[in-house]
Amino acid sequence: MIMLAEIDERSVGQPGRAELQLAQLRCTLGSITTGPRPAEDEDPCVTPDPLSPERLQLADAGILYLSPVVGQLIELWRGPENDDYGRLRPTREAFDKTIELLVDTAIVGHFDQRAIPHGCVSTDSDGGVRIEWIRDKAKIHLVVPTTKNDRAYVYHEVGSDFATEDVTPERLSDWLSLIT
Repeated sequence: MIMLAEIDERSVGQPGRAELQLAQLRCTLGSITTGPRPAEDEDPCVTPDPLSPERLQLADAGILYLSPVVGQLIELWRGPENDDYGRLRPTREAFDKTIELLVDTAIVGHFDQRAIPHGCVSTDSDGGVRIEWIRDKAKIHLVVPTTKNDRAYVYHEVGSDFATEDVTPERLSDWLSLIT
């Protein structure tokens, strides 16, 4: 005999009816009071472009440390577009470049028995991606700009020495080895 467990709705974390109605009202009132939006503005009620299944699988693949970092990046992608301080969601270019760098760094690091450590993912006010790995002995920051025209770089600080350099998977893996 199979027994079904009863799930308390409060533990699921889904919005209530009032919250959904308020969100719908804000979207409706926003378009009525502001009129049509210019093409460059994004409607906050519209969901972001869908991600490829491969990108989503990275977050759930259980790859030591890589999956949680990619999961944080996907959360930002699915989150609100903007807040009072600027853009919260990464641009498509920054998102794709960050995923590419992380996967390539994980592959390079694998051959040297290195993992990508736990890090903190955020965006800048323009939609560029920032990943910080901060420990007592070193700080590593991956900075991926909003467009393909700008170069991604890594900022590293070890003791009193610090510098920036263009990022490659090999260099990022080398610097991250100081964190683990």
